[in-house]
Amino acid sequence: MTPTVGDLSDARQPSRAASPPTSRVVHIVQLLAGANQPALTLAEIVRQTSLSRATAHAIVAELTEHGWLSRDPATGKYGIGPGFRALARAAADADHLDRWAAVAAHDLCGRFSIPFFVARRSSTDVVTLAAHAFPPHLAADSEPHPWLRNGSRIRIRPPICREFVAWDPAEARDAWIAQAAEPTRTRLRMILDVIAERGYSIERMTDDHVAIIDALNSLDTMSENLRSRVGDLLTELSVIDYLPDELDAGAREGVPVVTIGAPIFDHTGRVVAAMVACPNSTLDVADLHSIADATRAAAEEISAHLR
Repeated sequence: MTPTVGDLSDARQPSRAASPPTSRVVHIVQLLAGANQPALTLAEIVRQTSLSRATAHAIVAELTEHGWLSRDPATGKYGIGPGFRALARAAADADHLDRWAAVAAHDLCGRFSIPFFVARRSSTDVVTLAAHAFPPHLAADSEPHPWLRNGSRIRIRPPICREFVAWDPAEARDAWIAQAAEPTRTRLRMILDVIAERGYSIERMTDDHVAIIDALNSLDTMSENLRSRVGDLLTELSVIDYLPDELDAGAREGVPVVTIGAPIFDHTGRVVAAMVACPNSTLDVADLHSIADATRAAAEEISAHLR
């Protein structure tokens, strides 16, 4: 939005609230969320906000219903509730996570001279690229990484984003696996167990890996029946991660790797983000382990900050 050049006196005028009902809600939340603010009765809230009793009662009842306020049944007083505290903590963690992860990505990029990015869980089944770092010899819009853009969204669908699923409860893992084609489900279960044990996922490099990721992200535009059929086909076309013996078998000729993703946990133990290395090349197994160990260590350090 471009500011308008005009009379400076107009610019100094206080802005009017576009939504009086919203302003009243904000007023009550700000009142009760103040530092060292004690809980208040409805009558005290009415006095301090100059709202009518009916309006104040309707607002605090709705905020209490959503967990933003809590009411002590013994005293009838209202204070900030667990829902608001969780939201405030999540917002604070989000800010810290982005800052810490961006610094770590740049440090790792300088150390290994390959791109790194941070993927954040933006909803139950979507991750968003929140930060990335590219070495000087590789521009951000270079052909090998056309999908690596801040703000890019990737669906947590089989077989990708495994590092976001491997530590989920059994029911969530089963629900995710159930979205995959039947012939791939046994391998997916094995791979999730391997990822949880070693601490990171490895995305294999194939000629069509970019096209497969783009196709998976476009499934929401299809009908349910077609989405299921195309999703199954894409999963079957994917070679999913590496089992330990497959890494051993590749020790002589090298291991083709697109990405290595290590989970970042919040204070509840939930995977909220991932630090991801992008070698996009065939690596010696020793080099793969070196990059993977450093990526995992960076993710663990960020997780420790969030606990």
